[in-house]
Amino acid sequence: MRLVYNCAEQKDNLHTTSTPLKPLGKLHSLKENNIGDAAKGKVESANVKKFSKYSDGQQKVVDPIETTNAAERQQGESSAFIFAEEERRLQDKDVDVASLKEYGRIVSMTFSSEIEAFKFFNDYAKRKGFSVRKSIIVKDKENKTITFRRFYCSRHGFREKKHLEKTNRRRRHKMLTRCGCPVKFCVKLDTKTGMWWVQDFIDRHNHDLAASDATPFLRSHCFINEAQKLEISTKRASGIRNCQIRDYDARCSGGYQNRGYQEKNLYNFSVADEQSRKLEHDADSVLKYFHERKNADPDFFFKYDTKDGCLNRLFWADGQSVVDYAYFGDVVIFDSTYQLNRYNMIVVPFIGCNHHRSTVIFACGIVSGENDETYRWLLEAFLEATFQKRPESVITDGDLAMGKAIKSLLKGTTHRLCSWHMERNAKKYIHDETVRAKFHELVYVCSVEEFEEKWKDFEKEVSGGSPSRQWLQMIYELKESWAAAFLNKKKMLLGMTSSQRSESLNADLHNYINGRMSLCMAVQQFERCLTHKRTKEAEFDCIAFQKEPVLQTLFPDLEESAARSYTPNVFHNVRDELEKVVGLVVDEILNSSMASKYMVSRKEKAKSQYIVCCSSIQDDVDKISCTCAKLECEKIPCRHIFAVLIHMKATCIPRCCICDRWTKHVKSAFPSDREGGTFNVSDHCQRFHELNKAVIPYHYEVAKSTENYLKLMESIEQQKRQYEHVHDKKLAENSVVKQDVKEDVKSLPRIGNPKPVVTKGAPKKNKKRYERIKSATESKRKNKCGRCGQRGHNRQTCQLLTQVSILVC
Repeated sequence: MRLVYNCAEQKDNLHTTSTPLKPLGKLHSLKENNIGDAAKGKVESANVKKFSKYSDGQQKVVDPIETTNAAERQQGESSAFIFAEEERRLQDKDVDVASLKEYGRIVSMTFSSEIEAFKFFNDYAKRKGFSVRKSIIVKDKENKTITFRRFYCSRHGFREKKHLEKTNRRRRHKMLTRCGCPVKFCVKLDTKTGMWWVQDFIDRHNHDLAASDATPFLRSHCFINEAQKLEISTKRASGIRNCQIRDYDARCSGGYQNRGYQEKNLYNFSVADEQSRKLEHDADSVLKYFHERKNADPDFFFKYDTKDGCLNRLFWADGQSVVDYAYFGDVVIFDSTYQLNRYNMIVVPFIGCNHHRSTVIFACGIVSGENDETYRWLLEAFLEATFQKRPESVITDGDLAMGKAIKSLLKGTTHRLCSWHMERNAKKYIHDETVRAKFHELVYVCSVEEFEEKWKDFEKEVSGGSPSRQWLQMIYELKESWAAAFLNKKKMLLGMTSSQRSESLNADLHNYINGRMSLCMAVQQFERCLTHKRTKEAEFDCIAFQKEPVLQTLFPDLEESAARSYTPNVFHNVRDELEKVVGLVVDEILNSSMASKYMVSRKEKAKSQYIVCCSSIQDDVDKISCTCAKLECEKIPCRHIFAVLIHMKATCIPRCCICDRWTKHVKSAFPSDREGGTFNVSDHCQRFHELNKAVIPYHYEVAKSTENYLKLMESIEQQKRQYEHVHDKKLAENSVVKQDVKEDVKSLPRIGNPKPVVTKGAPKKNKKRYERIKSATESKRKNKCGRCGQRGHNRQTCQLLTQVSILVC
């Protein structure tokens, strides 16, 4: 038995959206999921209608309903009577009457837009177990608006024969997905009311439908919606990996099948998102971003240089970094062992140590080469950004070009080589551990005369070829940059002897930057790393002002005075010096009204003597110093000064012993901008996150009760239906919101992207692309033969193996 609806009659009775109307006219055949006959090809000719092929091999249905004349649409109440009679007669046969009623409800529905119609049919297909494909559209000739839309089952049509009969195929055939399924859903626009009505609906498949647990894998039900895209972009920008996003969404959705997308969709979107940021004008995007930062922060400074029309060098520092340098710029670590791998550009951060003894970033440069000219340009830009304030000391990894630039531009600044790099290079050129231990002693010898004597003995004991001798000659010429005997003469280094802070920053950057990022994205990610460190500083400030340490030394007055002034991390170092006062002997060797001099020594080591000089004004210590120079180098009082203060019965630490850079209130004069515009996003994105933040606590409380949960879900569904009419095609196409700055660079002068360069000491191909670049004092270590123990060859090329082979023959 076959029933047909004449859906065209419905358009004359449209009033409201989704209003069920009386079934009129002919009815299409409905015996839902009657797969047996269809699978055997026994589809009724009246239901299948007449097919004609598209140019792509698909079949076009010539629907008689689309050509129904006006006379056939005047059946009125008689058609309703026929439908009722047929329904009663079919109740005694093998026909699902409930499905028949559902069919009648569907064909009598109206929609506010063709997007709403597609959503309805796609949801219907998900419940039934098939996928939907969009097909023919018809536009009005005058205003070009869409007036007709047809949707098919995804298995409609057939694959073209030319693809099946291709002879020079290199890849195997993909599995067939189309079998000529006749299911379709057509909607048409009523120009008078502006509503869309169902013109035609065939719901009889010629294939098996998918099970409920397999439906999420069908194409039209497997996609990432715009809200999910925004969430995924936010998570990926925060350093969360795709596999973690996948598992998190599955856990929140109640299973992988409930996420709405599959793993392939997630990875495809991630790749597309990354590629969308890799614009042809990547360099222009960076400059546009910096101009926007400059507009938001007048103190933001940036400078760039081009070569052959391409970006060659880049430098920037925001206003907060400049303020931090004003407070903590006495010691700067200047390193160049980071790599942005898309262009093989080198990241050169200028970092230091703040009042919590944590890393602070003053500025950053990105350059394409490592030569004298490059480092001179970076230092000139750095001095320009910091109003020509020069640091007292600079620590580097030993790059010779960097050293020349520092010597030329930072005159009067102490240049110290990283002790860690020195020790590492010693292992390469000095293979005897005993001799290497003597080199370690040379690094920390305090007397110049003692250093020279021990160096002569050390040089005689070093064995090896010309590379070792050349290295010894080079580091001896640089002795004033690494030996403590030449550095401890009241030169402030804050106790830092290596560029380990740069190595630590390098590890942090790997959590934000990878080799697939564009230059613009890498710059933004670097600033997020900077923001994270400033947030940690704010946390330490909170601890410093809201908590107090427990007093535990024998000198509570001095300890309490230190706790009031210093930050907690610095206070621990000061307290360590105070605890070591026990066992020291103080002898007064000069006493006058203006100055005093004391000799401090330890009982068991009488030869180890230190002289402490202090001057007083009206019984207040005005100036104090010690021959150990700890106060001058690290800016904290040493144990010898504490011993003298205890001898003088002082109850607090004199103001001259407290350096402002280590105190809690050092930055109280200026407010801190912790974020600096790093997390600025579009208004749409901001509102989206604000809504989420507002409703999450409320949803948490509602979810505790099943009754409240059901009420809230019903309310949400009502609001969703109220706003569905605004989701038209134009809004859908423009709803993708970028998480970061828009990279529209039409208004900027065109600057070419940086050219990939080969840097000094670049890693081998088989190594990770983000591996650190070796300094100039480091060189490639030769292979060591496992047979004879010599370097320069391996077991396969060993001459000893050749000699053994000759003897055997």
